[in-house]
Amino acid sequence: MSNRTSAAVAVRGAVTPDEAERVRDVVGPEIAAIGHPVEQARVRLTRYAGRSLPMLVVAQVNVVVADRMVRAQLSAPSAEEAIDGAAAGLRWRLNRLGRRLAAERSGDISLSHGGWRPVCLPTPSGLLISRNRPRKLVRSKSCRLAVQDPDAAAFTMELRDYSFHLFADDTTGAESVLYRGGPTGYRLLRTTVGPDPVSTTVPLSVRGWPAPRMRVAQAVETLDANPARSFVFFTDPSNGRGRVLYRRYDGDFALLSPAW
Repeated sequence: MSNRTSAAVAVRGAVTPDEAERVRDVVGPEIAAIGHPVEQARVRLTRYAGRSLPMLVVAQVNVVVADRMVRAQLSAPSAEEAIDGAAAGLRWRLNRLGRRLAAERSGDISLSHGGWRPVCLPTPSGLLISRNRPRKLVRSKSCRLAVQDPDAAAFTMELRDYSFHLFADDTTGAESVLYRGGPTGYRLLRTTVGPDPVSTTVPLSVRGWPAPRMRVAQAVETLDANPARSFVFFTDPSNGRGRVLYRRYDGDFALLSPAW
């Protein structure tokens, strides 16, 4: 089966027409080869540059397949590297989703099928953290959190190429964050301490203390003082809700909060 859906391409910064056309040439065949209906497909190509910044291009591909959102993103010094890497990441994730859909049809929905450690092209970190000024909060957004167990959260994180995933624990309802790290490869952070999850297939380590209570300004100071960290998960003392402050590609910060 092939798809006739073409990706809508959006560009930001000094992106050339040839670079935008390369997006269609490289990403288009990946979308056309998907063996399931595509409800949506879009690509964003952004070039960051400045007098005190190294050149960086970020390619992000988003498709909706079988009601699942799949995303692949890569940053690189050149548009060619970013586009090719994002297309490769999309191919891996679509294959992963295909295996999942086949397992659902067969009645075997074990999330361990196919393994939990994808071989993905690395995203260079800290490339834009060279400005000689404190970073600041430039964007704040809220969203309704999916109520999931750690397995479902890990699968969502892998399909969407997230470095972390904020979700609501299906047992307690508490805000939780899953990210790649710790001795097992995946680590779970929570706003409240509770029993470790059971019956999970994802290799998981659980932090044994709750997310620290701090205000947004404190979280900004904490992340700004630790360039190696990509995010801070904390509990807002004003409402007891878990929030994530994370680092954008331009070096500044964005805040993610639960909408309910």
